[in-house]
Amino acid sequence: MFSKSSVFAVLALAAFACLGALLFPQVVQAQEGCVWDCDLGSDPFFNPWGNSPASQLDIAFCIDQGCVFQNLVPTLGPIPSSSTDVAIVVSDLDPLQTCTNPLSTPTGAYRNVTISGPVVAWLQNGSAIVSGSPAQASLFIKIKCATLDGAPGSGTSTVTRAVVPKELRTNVFDSSSRIEISPFSIPNSPSHPSGWTGCSNNGVVTSTCAFPLGVVEFNNSTAIAKVLPAGPAPLPYLAGEVFRADESTRFVGVRDCKGAADVTPPADPTTIECSSGSGGNQVVSTGGGQSLALLFFVGNWSGANAHTFNPTKGSNSYDIDLSTVPNAVVLQETVLASANGGSPIPPKNCSPPGQNVQRCFFDARPLNVTCQQGQHVTLLVTGELQDGRKFQSTDSQLQCSNSQ
Repeated sequence: MFSKSSVFAVLALAAFACLGALLFPQVVQAQEGCVWDCDLGSDPFFNPWGNSPASQLDIAFCIDQGCVFQNLVPTLGPIPSSSTDVAIVVSDLDPLQTCTNPLSTPTGAYRNVTISGPVVAWLQNGSAIVSGSPAQASLFIKIKCATLDGAPGSGTSTVTRAVVPKELRTNVFDSSSRIEISPFSIPNSPSHPSGWTGCSNNGVVTSTCAFPLGVVEFNNSTAIAKVLPAGPAPLPYLAGEVFRADESTRFVGVRDCKGAADVTPPADPTTIECSSGSGGNQVVSTGGGQSLALLFFVGNWSGANAHTFNPTKGSNSYDIDLSTVPNAVVLQETVLASANGGSPIPPKNCSPPGQNVQRCFFDARPLNVTCQQGQHVTLLVTGELQDGRKFQSTDSQLQCSNSQ
């Protein structure tokens, strides 16, 4: 015997268990994503990336909206999610390119690696944000002659780049590797980012200002081990590595340093330093960052086949297809949604997963979408799974259902 409320609870659970078969008719199977040609998320702790201070303050930057939400939103308020979209691409060598580093294994192959996209950057004094410095920025890093070991898709492939003594810095990081600071502040306002010494006389960024990224030349293995040691645990770097990507864990990490500002990009890589101070007071300072290659999940706003978005409506469901990662569980506290590049918002709540689908509820109004009937709405949902992997999800067929 069941009480009336128990019967309704059982029926509701049974209905949700059928979601996987009903909510995603637009695809045969959700796509898990990619490993060596995909978007990147921040590390599990949403730490920003950074670079050695050289003669100036450290540059910190976020490569995804989760990092921005945790590090800048509490201080600055809402920040457009479209400011972060960094991708990694592993490709063949350029024509006529030669490599000066030995292959790490007899079965390896050389590849170039490009990490690029818009980021949110700021100056950091220790762990403190320099007031007025947050800005939109563009990241471009090209690692040359990385070693590919194993076949991508095998689950065990790696791509690494280790430096060797007396190797030219531009043979490791391409001379065009840089971060460019935009004259637009975050959030957008009439004022320009400030505090950026070298970008203008007063540190105010009035036009694009670039800082070169890369490493220095090392005379011997001892110098390499000092600047680029193994680890530290739990990071998987081997001594001398400036880049490592591991397919089995989806880890992607870069260790680089920055040079002096240049208002006429590309910046000059010969100014790059990997330490600060002088004489016996030198402090080794290698920056970079660690991230996770994102999983991609198909999503569905408002359920069934509707695929319509009413910006004036209240709470709506967003269903995340987790079928490519069986038994996956989304951590609600990491989930964020943004629409048309607007500010990200957290869900009101997320239900437990059922039939490889997890449903989160969002209020459409705080997404601040202005659209006309039938226009496409770009909805992005990001978050983290219980096992630490990060994901992004979109409903590719979403259309506006209410004129504004």
